[in-house]
Amino acid sequence: MRRLTDLAAAMPRPPRNPFYAVLGIVGFAFTVTAAASCVAVLRGVRPVTATGGSHLLDALMARYGTSLLVGEIAVLAVATVGAIWIDHVAGEKIRRERAAHQAAAPTEAAAGADEP
Repeated sequence: MRRLTDLAAAMPRPPRNPFYAVLGIVGFAFTVTAAASCVAVLRGVRPVTATGGSHLLDALMARYGTSLLVGEIAVLAVATVGAIWIDHVAGEKIRRERAAHQAAAPTEAAAGADEP
């Protein structure tokens, strides 16, 4: 019976995927931008009282909000495809290595059985 440490040593670890960091950072930025856009829309629907003026957030979202959201969605789409691709390639490599290891294991066991 094989020990757990032998199994863990036989199974290679997948490489780190750099797209996950991009997805986390841009996903957080997208969430903040979407929330700021919603706040700007709500402020536009409910006019500012006579004592208060227009907020800087309203001006930024009115000018750059849509462009920021579209740009962030584009980056998220590309990073998602990249992350899936890297995971797929790494998974295929691990499957090939595992198949080669399993194919070699019966011949090693047969050779060990012949020895006294």
